This record gives sequence, structure tokens and C-alpha cells, in this order.
Amino acid sequence: MGNTDGVWSQDTPVNDMEIFVGATEFKDSSANATGPNSGGLGLLSLNLAASKAGTFFVDITAMLKRTGVYATPALAGQQFGTAASMPGPSLVAGTSDPEGIRGFPPFTTAQLPTLRGSTPGPPAKGVYVTSVDLIYTVTGLALTLATMGLTDTTFVNNTAPAVVSRIVSGANGMPTAIQAQPYKFNIPVPLLSQSFATASGTETILNVNLTTGVGGTAVFYGAVLHCTYNFN
Repeated sequence: MGNTDGVWSQDTPVNDMEIFVGATEFKDSSANATGPNSGGLGLLSLNLAASKAGTFFVDITAMLKRTGVYATPALAGQQFGTAASMPGPSLVAGTSDPEGIRGFPPFTTAQLPTLRGSTPGPPAKGVYVTSVDLIYTVTGLALTLATMGLTDTTFVNNTAPAVVSRIVSGANGMPTAIQAQPYKFNIPVPLLSQSFATASGTETILNVNLTTGVGGTAVFYGAVLHCTYNFN
């Protein structure tokens, strides 16, 4: 492709990213888990003895966030200019792109620029989670509790933190039965909660809670984040 002084900005995200968040990244706020432990070559885990509750938290924000960038004459611009003769996208009307649309034809009826209008501002960027695989083993006796949640918390000066759930904290179908080899259990993020977190000062946290029975133990290996991303 030809050279340009502007920054190429891709509209359509890609959905094939996986991020493995290992047990060593999680913190047990209950301080009941031991570890990190080595279960052999290539195995790291947090372990729960009998009748213990593990409350595992991990901040995954560093892997996810971009806040979006507006164009400036010195930094970025659409290759052929815009309706307002200004680089786009910007807050100036007519600077979403030269034709006031984004994407490639054919367009669905709901996306026709004549019906929907142009897309204002920069395309959303970063990474968002579409589902989570939880990896853990249960031995001796079934778990008495297994829950998880995925949240965004936005911090604004002198304002109470605003917490929004991507996956509402709860059982979410997590298995609790004895299984000598690890579960790799997938929990999807609801479609309406699958979007880029672009607000400045937003933290994304994954929380996993496991409680063992009187004669049971659990080994927690971590989580796999299945993600959609757009960095271009």
C-alpha cells in the first residue's frame, strides 16, 4: 500500500486472541491458598486444603485498555481528507471519514449511512473479553462453593467508583464435582457486555471463589481469556 503521514486505523476487530492468566497472577484475599506450588514440570498452581475458601482476584486491565485517539494535522488523518477539510476522526462535524461512513459494502439496511448516519469519533480500540476458561482440579470431596465474576470499575476524581459487571458474580454453571484431571470450563460474557472499555481510569478484575469440603482439596491453575482486539 502507499505511504501516508497518517495513522492507519482499522474498524473491524479480530476475535482470535487468547491470554493465559496463570495462578501466580492471582491474589487470594482470604489468604487460605498455599502457593504458588509446583505440581511437576510445567505446572504452577494455588492449592486449597480441606474446608478452605479461596478468594482469587486478578487485575487484567494492563492487557485490555485503549481510550481512543482523535486525529490532528500532525498525527493522523484520513488519506483523502474529509467533508470538513479537516483530518478525522475528530469532534468536528464531517470528519469521521471522507464519506461519513466506515466499513466495507455490502451494508445491511440497519447500517446504511443514509439511515444510520456516520459514526462519530474514533473507532473503539483495545481488547475485550468474550469468554473465560477456568482451570482447576477437585479431589477428595466436591466443592461446597464455586463462583466467578468479571467487572469493570471506573474511577473519577472525588466520585464513588462505578462498578459494572461483564459477567455477574455467581455460580455461572461452574462444576463442583470431583475430577482428578483439571476442568477447563468455559463461561461466556453476555453479548450485550462484549464491548471495548474506553473510559479513562477503568480497571477490569476477574474474581474466582472456590470453597472445599471437609475432606476435599482443590488446585487452581488459572484462567484463559478469549478476546476480541483492535490495535490498528
